[in-house]
Amino acid sequence: MFFNIDADDGNSIRGWLAPDNPSAAPKLIVITPGGGEFEVQAGLPRPDIRDLGIHNTGMVGFDVNATVVPNLGEIDDVEILEAESRLPIYRRFRIDRHVERKLFLFDCSVVPQRRIIAAANKHFTLNYTNSEKYSFETMLVIINNSFNKSIFISGRSNSNRYASYLADAGYVTAAMLRDPFEELAERLLLLRLLSKSDAAYLLPTFITGITPLVDFARDLPFDDQRALIAAFRRATDAQREAMTSPMTRTFGCNVDEFPERRHVSIALENLARMDLVGTRSRFRVFSRLLADLIGADLMGQDEPVTFDTVRTFAATLSRVGPVTDVLEHDLALYSYAEEAMDAALDGVTKDAQAI
Repeated sequence: MFFNIDADDGNSIRGWLAPDNPSAAPKLIVITPGGGEFEVQAGLPRPDIRDLGIHNTGMVGFDVNATVVPNLGEIDDVEILEAESRLPIYRRFRIDRHVERKLFLFDCSVVPQRRIIAAANKHFTLNYTNSEKYSFETMLVIINNSFNKSIFISGRSNSNRYASYLADAGYVTAAMLRDPFEELAERLLLLRLLSKSDAAYLLPTFITGITPLVDFARDLPFDDQRALIAAFRRATDAQREAMTSPMTRTFGCNVDEFPERRHVSIALENLARMDLVGTRSRFRVFSRLLADLIGADLMGQDEPVTFDTVRTFAATLSRVGPVTDVLEHDLALYSYAEEAMDAALDGVTKDAQAI
């Protein structure tokens, strides 16, 4: 998907939208305070977009004005989405509410934290979660959105693939790491829950890159350690690959590379180049440092939620040999990262005591 906002002069918001299907007629949803929604056909001629080969006809331009949204010039909170996917395209910046920063938070968790997302929605005009589900082209459009100055992106996208684009676009980059056993436990529990419930339609939102785990998790004997060991030994190659060291894959591998030991050092180098790296176990420290970076307390008093069932299952997984094998590189990466953070925090404490 390609889009761009050309101008917002209060009474008119102009731009263009080209969907993934170059023959499709694009549509927008305009949202105003109070839940008002207006559907707009993006059908104005844009020969420049046609000539670039982005759309077959070039009938992709739009002009959202007072004929579409009454009193548009008086509304300070207007949001525009692509109609089919509801991908955010534009939202008016409010100086009393939003921060003029762009932030990419690398988070390998399959389950987005609702409280953090809600907080991000208060501080940034555009918010994109589960970034791994977007195509490469759509991600580049999102990252390089020059009209919007306040953007929050989070997910488990491959850092090697996007690092240079994020740097060129002026993003603050941060990574939040998590205990590998805990992360795998949450993934498997979530997939099992969704696959066996009326909420199965939500699976596509969470399973990008880990589709083979759906069948594996559905029949997993969570409460029987011996049966659990047998199940992991019977896992198919595709299922084992989907479980293998997701953090190392995100931070150390190129797209389609399989995690190896050498990727751990690459991941550590890539993490060292980010503006901020933290762990869930030290979330308050991470939250405070992130607030200093972006000029707003994004996380507030909220912390990521980890249910007792996840912790219990994580402890069980830590005693299962085949699980330790598939998480080998992540366990090393997480250990090295924690050691580095311990050393950094000790240094800060000693400096403070010296003062």
